[in-house]
Amino acid sequence: MKLFSLLILILIFGCNTSEKKKDRITDNKNMESIDNFNDSIIEKKEGTTKLLMVNSASLKPSKEVLINGRDFSIVENEKKEIIYWSTNDKEFSTPEGYSVGMNWTEIPEELKNKTGKMNGWGYFIRLNSGWQLGFCEGSTCTDTYPNNLSVVKWIFKRKE
Repeated sequence: MKLFSLLILILIFGCNTSEKKKDRITDNKNMESIDNFNDSIIEKKEGTTKLLMVNSASLKPSKEVLINGRDFSIVENEKKEIIYWSTNDKEFSTPEGYSVGMNWTEIPEELKNKTGKMNGWGYFIRLNSGWQLGFCEGSTCTDTYPNNLSVVKWIFKRKE
């Protein structure tokens, strides 16, 4: 009888009964469409913004948020539409399977050959999903071209 009572208590108190906002995103594949997850954003510190470098010549006010349990920084336009997403959360992966911390050697040559450079901001590789892999090499982030010791530092997406 004690064992049965203990099991009942575990079931009652061990299950989370609090109501949570239902995420529209259930896996990273849904994040391929940037419009799919605006309603599932949870602002980490409401009303708090910081400046985020979104390219080599632009700092924009951003918010730190959770999207499907992953840390992101987002930038909104005047209409409150999200125009830039950025993460260095190693738990996030793109629909293609790339994540922060992946080594340059894990990236196929055909993608490496498409590496872009924005002076003072970093190197980047655009994926088919629209997500981009960011590399920061040296103090200016573009001191040297990525090499076999380089890793993905952040993943970002811009609304075009």
